[in-house]
Amino acid sequence: MTYKKLVILFCLVLSLLINPFINITKSSAQQVKPFSDVPPNHFAYEQIHRLRELGITQGIGNNMYGVGRIITRGEFITYLVRLMGWDIIKPDKGSFKDNMNPAHNFYGTIETALAHGVIKKDSDYFRTDDPITREEMAIMIVRALGYDTLAGQLDILEKPFDDVSRNYGYITIVKDLGITAGTGPNTFSPNGIATREQAAAMMIRMYDKLNTPMQELHAFYAISSSSQIDKFSQLDSVSFGWAQLEYDENTRQVFINTDGGDNSYYIPQGYEEVLKKAADNNVSRQLMFFVKDQNIIDPDTGKTVKLAEYIVTRPEIRKPVINAMVSMVNETKKYGYSFSFDGMVSDFEGLKGDTLKQAYNEFLTELKAELSKTGKKLYVAVHPRGKPGQVYFDGYDYRTIGEIADKVILMAHDYDAVSLSEEEMLRGYTDTPVTPIDEVYCALKSITDPVSGVRDINKIWLQLSMDTVQWKLKDGKVIRSVPYHPLYSQLIQRFLTGVQLNYSEYSQNPYAKFYNSEDGTDNVIWYENQRSIAAKIKLAKLFGIKGLSIWRLGNIPEHKDTPDMRLELDIWGEIISNF
Repeated sequence: MTYKKLVILFCLVLSLLINPFINITKSSAQQVKPFSDVPPNHFAYEQIHRLRELGITQGIGNNMYGVGRIITRGEFITYLVRLMGWDIIKPDKGSFKDNMNPAHNFYGTIETALAHGVIKKDSDYFRTDDPITREEMAIMIVRALGYDTLAGQLDILEKPFDDVSRNYGYITIVKDLGITAGTGPNTFSPNGIATREQAAAMMIRMYDKLNTPMQELHAFYAISSSSQIDKFSQLDSVSFGWAQLEYDENTRQVFINTDGGDNSYYIPQGYEEVLKKAADNNVSRQLMFFVKDQNIIDPDTGKTVKLAEYIVTRPEIRKPVINAMVSMVNETKKYGYSFSFDGMVSDFEGLKGDTLKQAYNEFLTELKAELSKTGKKLYVAVHPRGKPGQVYFDGYDYRTIGEIADKVILMAHDYDAVSLSEEEMLRGYTDTPVTPIDEVYCALKSITDPVSGVRDINKIWLQLSMDTVQWKLKDGKVIRSVPYHPLYSQLIQRFLTGVQLNYSEYSQNPYAKFYNSEDGTDNVIWYENQRSIAAKIKLAKLFGIKGLSIWRLGNIPEHKDTPDMRLELDIWGEIISNF
């Protein structure tokens, strides 16, 4: 928690001391008595009374909640609609034969749920007074969250419980998000019914996940970030991308490159002012070590390996590398100045297989031991796990890394195509979203897995990256196999001239289409906007993640919409609104 947040908290506590009668909740202000049928030791005592404080229910009358009663479809849908805060819709005519009376208690909530896609018009009757099944509850919750399409995408996963034979995706989501559990170790009882108090517990779990603000914001300062140095005041932590591990073929030594040239991760002139700015804002400062994507001929085997593999698998190499990294964290000397960092980021990318997984665990264990001698922190950036059947960088043991590291940065981005095949180019394939929501979901599911994921979820930061992917087409064919990556400043200028802006509900990513008269090409650009960023942050919250990391400062759009032009590109504002 930053100094600024502590000041705000102190002021709040002080105001409570000065005015102890401040109105905290509607319930306390009105001195509402607890429900008479809910004993203080009841498992859902707190949740039931919070539902009343939130205005979601007032019970069944006579100051009773209705403990032990089965909850009906009408009651449950009303809970959901009120929890989501939707305005009630009351059309002149109802949509179901048993929902035609506008004066009925559930008339408006049923119509509102239908309008928001929580229920569908797949029957003439809604069956308002029927007990709701656990399967129906799961489906309605998932749809209320906006994940109806995602649920269909997740049907490829293994069934979540032995007794579930359909709607895998819906039930998987409510299970993964911790909104409801099974009725046994491997059973969900999809046709079973629920009590009002069980529904209350589900609602409050869902409400808390949706409405708990993020607590930590981290960002990288690297590669032209100076234009957003003012954001330091709103960060808890910043990591500087100023060091790259490389291999010198002449000396056959691994070294840390902090100079420019062909190295993007270098210490810039005037860096001492940047570090002072971070210090003045009481922001934790880390030095990031990126490993160059470089091929090495192993002197022992003669095989060609990547530099990251060469370092972590050879103890005689990794020891001096670790010593050099820790030494630089403790004291960096450059341009006549010296500075120490609060910790470091280990960014070893592209690791695959069990051998590298174990070797990287050993590397990080030794690295953390050295850093701990001077009280320095270790952040570790990891690749996301892919969906079943996909090939991905699986050389990261989330469980062990979570035990070693102070923070784990989940790089759930860069899902777009690196290149297209000739066949894809010929058929004009451009469906390459940068962060498909199903991929992000599977990444979050894996890193929070109770068995193989990071044990302490508070250590996890979801990383957001402002990527772009542009394809050019002529006569319906893509003309270049690798995409262009325009800057957001270029996107905004192009969008202001008038383009077709779209949003894919399937991937939860925006894309733009336009014709370029200068080169005679049709263009498709995938990118991030406020809506897609909000979708990922919301999903992270639902998984219990409380921190975000941003790659990188200097590339975060802050474009303000006007009544005449709505681009939804104030991404910085969207991020900050979640804290």
